[in-house]
Amino acid sequence: MELHITPPEKSENNREYACRLLRSNIMTLQLPPGSSLNEDELSEQLKMSRTPIHEAITILKEEWLVEVLPQRGTKVTLINPALMKEGYYARILLESSVLKDSAGNLDNNQLQQLLLILKKQEEASRNTTDQIDAFIRLDDEMHKMMYFFGGRSHTWKATRGLVSHYDRARYLDALSGNTVFEKVLIQHREFCDYMLMGIPHNVDAQQKVTAHLTSFRENSISTIEKYPNYFSL
Repeated sequence: MELHITPPEKSENNREYACRLLRSNIMTLQLPPGSSLNEDELSEQLKMSRTPIHEAITILKEEWLVEVLPQRGTKVTLINPALMKEGYYARILLESSVLKDSAGNLDNNQLQQLLLILKKQEEASRNTTDQIDAFIRLDDEMHKMMYFFGGRSHTWKATRGLVSHYDRARYLDALSGNTVFEKVLIQHREFCDYMLMGIPHNVDAQQKVTAHLTSFRENSISTIEKYPNYFSL
């Protein structure tokens, strides 16, 4: 059980750090579905006591990312197709509203943040080393900004568990080579334009968001067939 370990963020306590790090490793499949989690090993790797590790696992259990099984220990949850579907539809409904809420309301600082994300995504799309990790991390950051700039920061935080199974399946889809990074960039630029200038009358925000999130749906069955051990079937 080798984790991809990054330094703690400023003001982050041990529980928050452990939770963020474990969540990141689960979402990027460094800890694949079905992986065992040992608190002693995690404590040693993260160089902290077991208490914050245990607290982090409790939080991740509430987000449907971890399960504690009697006599079998703690494991990363398999991807549940029902939760995957719920997460997919939740993102369509929520992000359509978020896009409308943020449309035409960007200030200069927010615009600069979005332009920086677009630049980094473009660079990541050309870099074959760790391309998927970098691109999807920036994709998540882009969508997070949409929520925050639309005044929905609490919604973003509250729905991380609900969309987690969809997001892991989306990562698997990218690993299979099905994500067209150039297409995603074009769609992100459209979203930035709407947030800056407003949504034109002839544009349906829900259709745009659906088109953006649907590339995974087109490949969902083939992804499940390719990684059957990662899904709870």
